[in-house]
Amino acid sequence: MGTKVSGYNILFKMNSKTILGVTQDELQVSAQTKDSITKDDAGTKNTEVTGHEITFNASGLVEVKASGETSKVDANDLLEQSLKKGSAAIVPFVYDRGTGLDNYSGNCIMTDYSESSPADPDSDTTWSATFKVSGDMSKVTQ
Repeated sequence: MGTKVSGYNILFKMNSKTILGVTQDELQVSAQTKDSITKDDAGTKNTEVTGHEITFNASGLVEVKASGETSKVDANDLLEQSLKKGSAAIVPFVYDRGTGLDNYSGNCIMTDYSESSPADPDSDTTWSATFKVSGDMSKVTQ
């Protein structure tokens, strides 16, 4: 029987730094396909994978890192990253999948960022972000 991997073991990291307050990470890989029909195929449609669109969605509680903390990304860093343009908008990432699973790395661009701050004093301020992989996502050799 296999070993179950707990969700808290899987982390999306920006610049090899964990993001403070994360409550949810989600990876989505969508194949980009191309259809073709040739006369040799007698009209049968053939589909091939030409690439992949890969996105990460993350969400969490708005937290601010401690003074002098350099190994974490906080809500200030996320908002700042969401406002960058051109090559400054590209950030390296690591998708750390926990013990026993392969990890992946590459570059990504934050395509969406939002913060939600309800009026209810018992509710927490939250953030959510979407990152689109730019280029290839490669297995990290361990």
